Parts: sequence; C-alpha cells; structure tokens
Amino acid sequence: MKKYDLKDSNYVTADPVESYFECISKCDISDGICISQCVEILRDVES
Repeated sequence: MKKYDLKDSNYVTADPVESYFECISKCDISDGICISQCVEILRDVES
C-alpha cells in the first residue's frame, strides 16, 4: 500500500483499534512507512 492510498482510504470505524488493524493488514510487512502511517491514523483518531 502506498502512502497516498492511506490518506484516500477511510479507516474510521467505531473502534479505532479495529481501524488500525485494518490499515496494517493492507501494508507489506516490511514497509515501515506504511505501518507508521497506520499508527498516525490511530493517533489522530484518539486525539
């Protein structure tokens, strides 16, 4: 998953942790940038 895909995707659910896991499930396991973006999405939801 590319960085721009994360911004275009809608990961807003009732459970922010579920959104996080949905996001990382679309990342390549070796793509640290993608996983970092998922963490940012989770952080933004909690704010």
